[in-house]
Amino acid sequence: MKLPAELHLLLTLALALALTQLTTCSPLRRRDAPFSELQGLTHLTHSFSNPEAISKPTKFFHESTFNAHYDGRFAGTELPFEARTWHLRLMLKAYTETMDRIGIKTWIMHGCLLGWWWNGGLMPWDKDVDVCVEEGGIGELAGWWNMTVHYFHAREFGLVDASTKWSNSGGGGAGGDGRKGGDGRGGRGQEKEKLWERALEEEVRANGKKYLLEVNPNYVNRSTADRWNVIDARWIDTSTGLYIDITTIHTAPTSSTPSEDEDEDEEDSGIKLYTKDQHAYLSSHLFPLRATNFESIPIHIPYAYEALLLEEYGSEALTETWYNGYGFDEQRKEWVKAPKTEWQRAYFRGKESKGGRGTGRISLAGKGGGGRKGNSGKGRKGSV
Repeated sequence: MKLPAELHLLLTLALALALTQLTTCSPLRRRDAPFSELQGLTHLTHSFSNPEAISKPTKFFHESTFNAHYDGRFAGTELPFEARTWHLRLMLKAYTETMDRIGIKTWIMHGCLLGWWWNGGLMPWDKDVDVCVEEGGIGELAGWWNMTVHYFHAREFGLVDASTKWSNSGGGGAGGDGRKGGDGRGGRGQEKEKLWERALEEEVRANGKKYLLEVNPNYVNRSTADRWNVIDARWIDTSTGLYIDITTIHTAPTSSTPSEDEDEDEEDSGIKLYTKDQHAYLSSHLFPLRATNFESIPIHIPYAYEALLLEEYGSEALTETWYNGYGFDEQRKEWVKAPKTEWQRAYFRGKESKGGRGTGRISLAGKGGGGRKGNSGKGRKGSV
């Protein structure tokens, strides 16, 4: 049956208007969901969001006043380390399963990818999760799923009882991909269950978990000059304020007159890609994605993961086994608290005397060198 001519004309005009509004930046609202409209979804009585309306008027996502890794509309304080890691794992499981269900291709990047390389799990200092999506993916999330709330029951996390916990399912296994490996749980799956974990599980059994998917309207602006809006979307835990940063991979503009000295080496072939936070990639380094496990969760990682890690963090991030108060236990395949050695103390004193911070964060800032000291990193290898 054909639509009446009048209705067809109205639909055509409406579609044209919608496309015009999508491709042009309308005046930015501070929030699609201001705190006053979140009552019933948040347990707070007032917001702890950072008031940046004057200093950063175009910024969409506003982190909390007490820690930049929390959404102040849903959290008023930081979580202890163990609880934070526990909630991050549940949040990642909920996110990946939701994206798989709705057909959005996504993969982990940055610090999470480095954690996967070492032992298949989150590193103790990780406070959020970084993932990427393609342009088509962010467009679909914005058009169909923005501001949707996703509820997960305890049974979807395997928390019906202790014997059925999904976290006991194992992970990476052994193989020959050149990484440290691990069981996909960061070594924590073998620990004796703690009282605090039982309390968290009981809370999820009683209330479940709710996650808010919020898309930044500035996702349509692909310019790296839009430096306050490099995060295109967030997957937010409404009970803790923790979130997953979602960043879009864009295709870089091509020059109509290629440079004469442009390297045509097959090894460097591929479409040039980038993110708004000024990371540059080749399509051959990202795709095809590899399927693996991270914290016992089925996820995807970039194809040339080791090359990307070397580029971003330097070679020592893949070999040195001490970082900012943590040492890598080769037997347990886990980062554990470890005091500084005399060598490390001397190193950091030297950095401080030269005006550096001396905190042991240099290696993981992508600048190579300091902060890590250990053996050659020839540990057990894992698989993808």
